Amino acid sequence: MKAHHLTTAAALGLFACAFAPTIRSQNTADAAKPAAAKTVDDTLNEKAIRLEEIEVTEKRTSALTQAPTESRLDVVQPQSVIDISTITNSIAPSADYTMVANIAPSVTTVQANGPGLSEAKNILRGFSDGQYNVTYDGIPFSDNNSFSHHSTSYFPAKIIGRMTVDRGPGTASTIGEATFGGTIAMQSKDPRTVAEVIPTFSYGSFNTFVGNIEANSGRLEKLNGATAIGSYQYMSSDGFLTGSYFRRTTTYFKYLQPVGKNTTLTFLTTFNWIQFGTPGSVTQATIDANGRNFGLVNDPNNILSPLYNYQTKQADFDYIALDTDLGSGWRFNNKIGTYSYRNGSYQTPTLGTKTSKTDIGGTYQLNAYRAYTDIAQLSHEDSTGTFKTGFWAEYIRNPRYQYLLDYTLGRHTLDYNRATTPEDVGTLAATTYLMVDFMKTLQGFAEYEWHATRDLSINAGLRYAHFHRDIEAPVNQTTRLRYFGERTDSTAMPSIAANYRLEQNWTAYAQVAKGYLAPNLQLFYVPDPSKDSVKPQETTNYQIGTVYKSGRFNGDIDAYWINYNNFPLTITDTVTNTPYYALAKGAYYSGIETEGTYSIGGGLSLFANGSINHAVFKKSKLDLPSVAKSTAAFGLVYNNGGFFASVSNKYVGAQKIYASGLNPDIAATLVASTVQPAYTLADLAIGYSHRLARDSFIRSLKVKLQVDNALDRKLQIISSLSAKSIPSFTVLPDRNYFLTLSGEF
Repeated sequence: MKAHHLTTAAALGLFACAFAPTIRSQNTADAAKPAAAKTVDDTLNEKAIRLEEIEVTEKRTSALTQAPTESRLDVVQPQSVIDISTITNSIAPSADYTMVANIAPSVTTVQANGPGLSEAKNILRGFSDGQYNVTYDGIPFSDNNSFSHHSTSYFPAKIIGRMTVDRGPGTASTIGEATFGGTIAMQSKDPRTVAEVIPTFSYGSFNTFVGNIEANSGRLEKLNGATAIGSYQYMSSDGFLTGSYFRRTTTYFKYLQPVGKNTTLTFLTTFNWIQFGTPGSVTQATIDANGRNFGLVNDPNNILSPLYNYQTKQADFDYIALDTDLGSGWRFNNKIGTYSYRNGSYQTPTLGTKTSKTDIGGTYQLNAYRAYTDIAQLSHEDSTGTFKTGFWAEYIRNPRYQYLLDYTLGRHTLDYNRATTPEDVGTLAATTYLMVDFMKTLQGFAEYEWHATRDLSINAGLRYAHFHRDIEAPVNQTTRLRYFGERTDSTAMPSIAANYRLEQNWTAYAQVAKGYLAPNLQLFYVPDPSKDSVKPQETTNYQIGTVYKSGRFNGDIDAYWINYNNFPLTITDTVTNTPYYALAKGAYYSGIETEGTYSIGGGLSLFANGSINHAVFKKSKLDLPSVAKSTAAFGLVYNNGGFFASVSNKYVGAQKIYASGLNPDIAATLVASTVQPAYTLADLAIGYSHRLARDSFIRSLKVKLQVDNALDRKLQIISSLSAKSIPSFTVLPDRNYFLTLSGEF
């Protein structure tokens, strides 16, 4: 661990230890209470709950409290809610949000370097990253060029209070660039109501260390009951793959300030610094010659050295929120925020440059953006229903450039050029691309949920989305031509849904809704973007489902059919050898999803979820690539007498893999194909927590052992396929262990 990281952690720890006893004296009447068990009425009425992590809780002995994934009774589209106890007790301490979402049906992910130790992407119902929203406290965020996400760059599991995986475009008030495929919605962890300091330390396979120090202010009565939480985390690992080191620091702060009796102000800020080695996929020949964990080589004369294959990133996420009860059923909330991402990447090294065939060359790539966002909503609720209206506005500036390097001549020396600063490269031949992209987004919405009868609610609404892109590219990506241009796209997205209460604890729902994907920046990567008439991608979703809850059994099932229009593809003109964009007809998605938890008794429950998924191109009738035909998660959870444990298995069905060059409308353009076989991975977690005397310095202790890939499956996932049907693989880690110790002071 670097000295300045140790210093920061120690300073926060000393501050917290000194600060907590002072605050505790103001909270003697506020003894820490375990989170209350959810009831069916709580679920029906969606009672507000504080998303705070408790080290020691009451025993959890019902399906309502032990379900790893569940749906709410009042939903109008399929969803899976994953609470903080599952995140804390059943998932590796180094995890990112993609691992949390992976528990849900129709969701898959691949963790190549160990849990949370490299960039990972979820696939949701066959929709790839960039085709669905990811939000934090309701604020959408994404990489501006493609709306994809960087799983290690923003929110480690320790600052996630709850996650909801919505499998559908939502209602009219659901905002984001990619309501197209659904939403993975994270909620931040709340401050505790009692002042406490919680250090957490984990160590495990691949020399992985996670240190987290959290401090809670408790209720500050002199500040009208304000509460605050702050944490610092340092994580380091050598990684499963050779040379694929990982280093990250994370700071997190959240402050809740009541103003009077009806208004709350929230301030949240997070910051991440991260650096890691970036190996590529490997062929079977490479695996056979070098071993399953081959990644990079500790040799400065080898192009696979970490010196030429690594990324350094910085990311922050910040907002101020106002939530106020205006009286007479009216409520107003507003979030004004900003987030940023800066990635400096050394990549694609080569032996030989324009200067010398023996020099080591490569590229340096910068992707940096700053977004400013404002979300406002006014709502009114009475006995007949709930009305919502509001808007989301966002502005993003995104400088991007890439240029060639000659490492032999000097780490920042341009290949066969003398420029030394990024600002100079626009007129130089070593520039691969140099651009600034601007995007302005405005979405307005209005919806009404009508309580037609005591048991029937109907939600109808309309969302209007407007996207405007400007690009200033002295050297445009792909073409390397000069291009300055703009594009505007807009659409209206209606939705209608109904929820019917069959019994107090049993509901059914149906939904028809439009989804939309904002135009990708790649639309500009062609010789003359002004001549292209590529329409944005759209979906129409039809879904039905039912949800049932009781203390013994908690379950739901749904079916969906999705019409996907305007599938984009790039075609190369064989005469001019230049790329241009075109549209394929689209695709159809359909499937059945289910999840359930059954309480056996004595704190032991059985859980299972699964899906059957089908996705096919409309004209060629070929299966969509990388869409698992089925998924499942199943196992046992136990929580009683301070002991907790879980055994979980994730099954991912077979999926098609195609070589590049396929036109989805014409089956004859298929160059080569193969099938990624189905596989199952098993994880195990077991632990014990014990509460000590309330007046003792140490209030509680907790220990957990996490074992991922517990059966030590030797798996490798096909990442791509050559035209000669030679696959490249992402190799999954062997069995790995993590021991975690935490306490409350």
